[in-house]
Amino acid sequence: MSQLPTPEPQRLAKRLAAQIPCSRRDAELYIAGGFVRVEGKVVEEPMARVNDDQIVTLDAKARLEPLLPVTLIWHKPLGQALPEEAFLPDELAGRWLSPAARFKGDRSGVRPLKAHGHRLIPVSPLEAEASGLMVFTQNPGVQRKITDGSAPLEHEWLVEVQDDAELDDAARREAVLQSLGKLMFFEGTSLPLARASWQSERRLRLAIKGSLPGQVQFLIERAGLKSAGVRRLRLGRIGLDGLPSGQWRYLAAQERF
Repeated sequence: MSQLPTPEPQRLAKRLAAQIPCSRRDAELYIAGGFVRVEGKVVEEPMARVNDDQIVTLDAKARLEPLLPVTLIWHKPLGQALPEEAFLPDELAGRWLSPAARFKGDRSGVRPLKAHGHRLIPVSPLEAEASGLMVFTQNPGVQRKITDGSAPLEHEWLVEVQDDAELDDAARREAVLQSLGKLMFFEGTSLPLARASWQSERRLRLAIKGSLPGQVQFLIERAGLKSAGVRRLRLGRIGLDGLPSGQWRYLAAQERF
């Protein structure tokens, strides 16, 4: 007697829809929402394949709710280069924004999902030689808010300058501040006036409306200094606020840039 052919694995969403039953769309939402387990393990990919003999279960607390776009705040480490792409590649999102790297002080209340690592837009990206506050968002509205040239947000920077004996002179230090506060043109664009102050003997704090790649470095060199490190501390009303280097958190619903 010939054996019956082994059934082909089927998509998890199709299996769940038939098992509950529910629509295929609802099944996909349950799965992407982290409410479905296959053999006891959470699976968040609706396209995942399962065999007929595998046990598929739906969490008793499962809720049908849309996947809302999220915004992530990351403390970018020095030397990490962001690819020049519209979206952060999923592979990099998986490494940089992993569950293990989530800030323990995150008070957003957002339940992390794999879907939060897809189609993340890097907004006002930092260069490889800069560190500090970096924003990734799935919300085009957040991107527009940050990059709106008609109402630019203020970026606050901390700049470490290389040792320079002339900086021991108070007049030279004041001249640096005067230079940074002047109207300047960079790559054909008039730069907003920078608010500058010395935080220590070799540390400058700058606050500038808007941000162009290379802008801070240009201002520092224009003042006759050499940078030893640039870190973004704040973007609009959102700051690092104790977020350790290499860690990330969700932007809470009540927070605004």
